[in-house]
Amino acid sequence: MPIRHERAGGLRVIVEPLPHTYSASICCMVGVGSAYEQATQSGMAHFVEHMLFRGTPQRPSSKELVETIEGVGGIIDAYTSLESTVYSAKVAHVHVYRALDVLADMLQHSLFRESDVEKERRVISEEISQTADTPAELVHLLSDAAVWGDQPVGRDIAGSAATVQQFRRDDLHAYWQSHYTRENMVISIAGNVDVDAVLAYVAQVFADLPVTGTGVCVPTSAAQPGPQVQVHALESEQVHFCLAMPGLSMYDPAKRAMMVFDAIVGGNSTSRLFQEIREERALAYTIGSYSREYVDAGKWVVSASVDAEAIDETIQAVMEVLRAVRQQGVTAAELEQVKEQVKGGIWLSLEDSMSIALRNGSHVLRYGHVIAVDDVVAEVARLHLDDVMQVAERILDPAHMHLTLIGPVANTETLLAHLHM
Repeated sequence: MPIRHERAGGLRVIVEPLPHTYSASICCMVGVGSAYEQATQSGMAHFVEHMLFRGTPQRPSSKELVETIEGVGGIIDAYTSLESTVYSAKVAHVHVYRALDVLADMLQHSLFRESDVEKERRVISEEISQTADTPAELVHLLSDAAVWGDQPVGRDIAGSAATVQQFRRDDLHAYWQSHYTRENMVISIAGNVDVDAVLAYVAQVFADLPVTGTGVCVPTSAAQPGPQVQVHALESEQVHFCLAMPGLSMYDPAKRAMMVFDAIVGGNSTSRLFQEIREERALAYTIGSYSREYVDAGKWVVSASVDAEAIDETIQAVMEVLRAVRQQGVTAAELEQVKEQVKGGIWLSLEDSMSIALRNGSHVLRYGHVIAVDDVVAEVARLHLDDVMQVAERILDPAHMHLTLIGPVANTETLLAHLHM
């Protein structure tokens, strides 16, 4: 079980000792992401994440920062999401203090040089362009925009070419200073570590963090009405598509039933969608679904890439599968099998120290405590067919369905006609 410890000034630290491992993983989780940005700030949290790899007085270059970890066989990384920014390192357990020192240095002492701002502006612009040139990735962003419109959950976390060009060094620096605070951060550590020694070292190396300061999450407005079909023309052999609709928030009491619903319908290779679209009809190499839960919203998405000539048949077949779930429910055999899949997946995901550190940190950031794995497994085990059916009725509503496609699609009226229950 993780050991929670909260230091003076509000910095939350959680440590889970794993004496059987040879590794130590650290996640520094900051409660800020693109959901905290107004339209003119879109991409700022992501830009700040990039800037923290550009150097500190102690390690003036990104090479020196990264080399300190990679030079001992470790891994250092970061990502920005809708509601958090995460900096992580995984090292052999004997190097845990080196990793903590590097992460603390980045998060507190980054230089934010003008020259580095311009370099990262170009890098991020290229990142945005690369996504725009990758239809299999771009279709998910366009799908978000179709469902949610011009609000944070509907925008690219990286921002746009226009917003990225507008950011100035002082704005980025102020954003960093106001959000990277004790009150707004969780340090999560898992691995073969001495708990008391690690806690003492965290208190030492993170002593320069500002004490207070948190952002205000922009409330999510209602999804756009549906059903709707949006096509982004592209001359290609394949059509990439997302069929998206609002899902459940992270605080919704039906979120465990949502996990099971997703697994049965499209979450793995035994799911109804995969079996029908891939195995029976051979319309796609792969097809799947995924669920994302946010503070006050969520989404559920079915996605695939298919031959342009097969797009009408594919969407019709997808809707037949969804219609059967909505109208007839799922079977007891499916429910029991997927319960075991979900439980097994939860347990297997905790084999790695980084997975444990991420889970513990994200739970403390989101819920204020770590939800015990056994409690989650028990919640899944208690689910009944009616629980899954209620989720299906909530999610599979044509009034909120949005079909987004990239490729040579001529007849949208036929596709729209398929979007009914």
